[in-house]
Amino acid sequence: MTIWIPPIDAITGPRYQAIATAIGDAIEQGTLKPGDRLPPQRDLAWRLGVTVGTVSRGYTLAEQRGLVSGEVGRGTFVREAAASGTGALLGPPDSSVVDLGINATMSAYHGEVLSRTLQEIGRASHLERLLRYMPGAGHPEYRAAGAAWIAQLGIETSGDRVVLTNGAQQGIAATFAALLGPREPVLCEALTYTGVIDNARLFGHPLVPVDMDEEGVMPDAFDAAISESGARVAILQPTIQNPTAAMMGEARRREIVAVARKRDLVLIEDDVYGLLPPERPAPIAALAPERTIYLTSASKAIAPGLRVGWLHAPAAYVERLVDAVYGMSASMPALMQEVARRWIEDGTARELVRRLRLETAERQRIAREALAGLEVSTHPAAFHVMLTLPLPWRREEYADTLRAQGVRVIPLSAFATGQQAAPHGVRISLSAAPDRPALVGALERIRTLALSDGGSRRAVI
Repeated sequence: MTIWIPPIDAITGPRYQAIATAIGDAIEQGTLKPGDRLPPQRDLAWRLGVTVGTVSRGYTLAEQRGLVSGEVGRGTFVREAAASGTGALLGPPDSSVVDLGINATMSAYHGEVLSRTLQEIGRASHLERLLRYMPGAGHPEYRAAGAAWIAQLGIETSGDRVVLTNGAQQGIAATFAALLGPREPVLCEALTYTGVIDNARLFGHPLVPVDMDEEGVMPDAFDAAISESGARVAILQPTIQNPTAAMMGEARRREIVAVARKRDLVLIEDDVYGLLPPERPAPIAALAPERTIYLTSASKAIAPGLRVGWLHAPAAYVERLVDAVYGMSASMPALMQEVARRWIEDGTARELVRRLRLETAERQRIAREALAGLEVSTHPAAFHVMLTLPLPWRREEYADTLRAQGVRVIPLSAFATGQQAAPHGVRISLSAAPDRPALVGALERIRTLALSDGGSRRAVI
């Protein structure tokens, strides 16, 4: 192969760490493949303008991360396991179906950093503390870590305004429990995240759909829905809305805030995708801190199985939210909170977000090419796209037919909150495919089926 030069100038931190990080990036992106030989250390040191010792430390760190292996007299080579992303603990995923139905992403790097962090935790003293019940509000250091995470999203706060949750799903449930009376309605987008629908059904709260455009809920429709329903609470997702991927602009956010203030409405802002776009308007919670309960989590930006979420609320609501969470789970799992705290404080979380943005941008590029000519709605930083199906396809029939061909997507009816029928379309999660080749193959099947002469036809009577 042509000698590979790691692009380390754009990576922060010591040069040897940047070399190891660049090796991991190149493996994930397919630039380096199993069996590829890395440049000799002296050659690479000369090309990068660093010492041989720096390159040696970088290769050693990459070997400790399980990315490469050194062979005396032959050189350093990319390992097979580094590219596969599978390990003995969980085994390879089921390859019979490419599941593009869930917005979750993972890479071999997650296993690498988790291994390192668990070893660090294992060397700490008083480990039994992680198996005890935490105080109702959680340990102060975990709430402080949550405040640091929320600060990245544009809200300066302190730990005493942060409530720990077992992920965003519990955050929604706790907020409903703390704010709403029996059978009290909640406003939301006409198409909304299924977790909102599930929690509303579980607690018996009618959902009041608000009409949307390309920026999300429309202010006039929002105002009318409040007036007609008498709702006191609304839950909205202004940044990369799920499933439409709508991004609410700053002016629209201010209009929504103005309506909420006029109607004395409490806003729940679901911002789990807030760190995906490199730039976005300020959160609604920063514009209306006195009436917004802000919800985010580690599941999208860090890892889906790290069930750590955070609520940020006006001081008057914090104790009620703490009580609601405590009533559901009694205590947070301290081990997960400890992992999240360490990753936020040592920069691992920031590195995971950086990698996630790069991978998401590449998968969006793949989707643009694969689905060209079809009606697709998305955002460049979104995990998902919304495909409006060409006639004569209907959403459920298309999803069922595609599933029989080995690809799972979600029909938009799953996200509908009102009595009006959902558009005939599907949500496609680009992040869920185990690798890029699997995504390319799945998108080819999606395109071919969408353009085929399929779907139901009514008999003429």
